[in-house]
Order: sequence, then C-alpha cells, then structure tokens
Amino acid sequence: MANLEGQAALITGAGSGIGRGTAVRLARDGADICIAEIDLDGAEETASMVREFGREAHVVRCNVASIDQVQEAADQCVEQLGRLDIAVANAGIGRGGSVLEMPLKDWQDQVDINLTGVFLTVQAASQRMVAQGEGGRIVCLSSLAALTTGEAFWGYSATKAGVAMLVRGWAQDLGRHGITVNAIGPGVIDTPLAHGLAGDNGGPIRASLEERTPAGRAGAPSDIAGLIAFLVGPDAEFMSGSYIVMDGGLRDAGPLVGTDMSDPANAERMRHVQTSEERNARLQPLIDQR
Repeated sequence: MANLEGQAALITGAGSGIGRGTAVRLARDGADICIAEIDLDGAEETASMVREFGREAHVVRCNVASIDQVQEAADQCVEQLGRLDIAVANAGIGRGGSVLEMPLKDWQDQVDINLTGVFLTVQAASQRMVAQGEGGRIVCLSSLAALTTGEAFWGYSATKAGVAMLVRGWAQDLGRHGITVNAIGPGVIDTPLAHGLAGDNGGPIRASLEERTPAGRAGAPSDIAGLIAFLVGPDAEFMSGSYIVMDGGLRDAGPLVGTDMSDPANAERMRHVQTSEERNARLQPLIDQR
C-alpha cells in the first residue's frame, strides 16, 4: 500500500470500471481525487465511494477529446484539491467493424478519445506538475490489444498501440522535470466496456475465459488499480517509459472471439454486443459534445 497522503490525482473516465477502481484504491492510499468524466451520474457514484475513505472528491464534466475541457479539468483539480501530483489517462472507447464498412466517425471517435485524449490529458497534467516543481506520476491505459488484433477491433488496437509508444517518448521529455510516465496493458477485465469478452459470472463466456487464462479468472478493476497504485507510489520512482501487460497470462491463449454461433459462448457474446450498443447509444451524445 502506497502512502499518497497529501497528494491529488486527476483520473479520466472514473465513472465506472478501471477508472472507478483506481479512484477508490488511490483514495484508500490517501490521495484526494478529481474525477474527470462525461457520465456525471457514474462520476458522482465514484465520488461517494472516495469520500467513504475520508478523502476529498471533486467531479468535473470532461470529454477528453476537447482541449478546453481537459485544461479545465486540470485547473479544477488544482483549484479544488490544491495541487495535481498524479494523472491517470483512463478514458477510452471501443468501436468494432470491418474496414469495408466502418463509418469514418467510428474511427475518428476512437482516435480522438483513445489517442488524442490521452495526449491532451498528459499535456494538461504535466504542465501543472512542472509549474508545481515537485515532479509527478502519470499512468496511461493502453491494452493487451496493443499486441494483438482481429478483424473487428483493429481500430481499437491501433489506438492502444499508439499509447504504448507515446509513453516512451514522454518519459524522455518529462524525466528532467521529475515526472514518470508509464502505460498499462490490461487483458480481459470485468468492466462495462469489456463485458462482451468477460461475460457473466458463471456463464459460458466466463467459463471459457477462466479455462484459457493461466490465472484461472477474469481480471477485476482492482487488479489494475493495484498496479497503478504501485506506479504512482514511491517504489516506482525509477520506472518510466514502460508498457506493462497485466492479463493473467492470457496473451498467448489465442483469439478470444469465435464465429460459430452453435458455441454457447459466442451466442452469449452476441447478447452482450447488443447491451454494448445500447450503452454506446446512451453515451454517444455526450461524446459528441466537444
């Protein structure tokens, strides 16, 4: 457990999943949290969880594809929490489909949020860290998909591979200011974004995943949050520019998504695709507000 007492963390996309798990973990370790999120209902739920640890939580509406909103979120962190020591660029989306049919907007939204949004978050956070003159810690969420891809999620893979490369350059750029920058590549984590891959607990997708994963289970947001807590803590002072895969050993298990609809796991996956599309439809108007 890192001692983050007296530090303030800006976390994008902290209204659910890995972002929420990270906010809770860093609050448990003593940090105050600024939650930058387009889904304000989810953000307020996370804020309530942070406050249960006696830490301050501030919510700011932020679409990471907007430079003005990201800069405002960083300003709000400093104004409301007094400083900005930690940044976690977590916000991301996934859009699948064949290259023959994918709308340009689906491609552009992934680039704008998964890649440009990470750039804008790191830029805004590091500017304020440099102004403070006390260094800082930055963690960017990439994915296991940076190392592998498929016929449907190649766009997501491309953006996440870009994040893994960006941190290498940023580590060189910001090291002179005492700022470390690292990336994490989560495998299949049980979050709203990845529910189609993680499946229901006890369902055929989850059973197949558990059988194929050397660790014997799906990942949890708390798994990734624990690694983030290490990277932003004092024991990781000498680690920068790294891309760390945390997937329970899944990376060598082969493709996760099949096409045989007689397979119960694939039939369940199609139900989750529908749920994912409904969630995307709810969030898309918020994504479009830039």
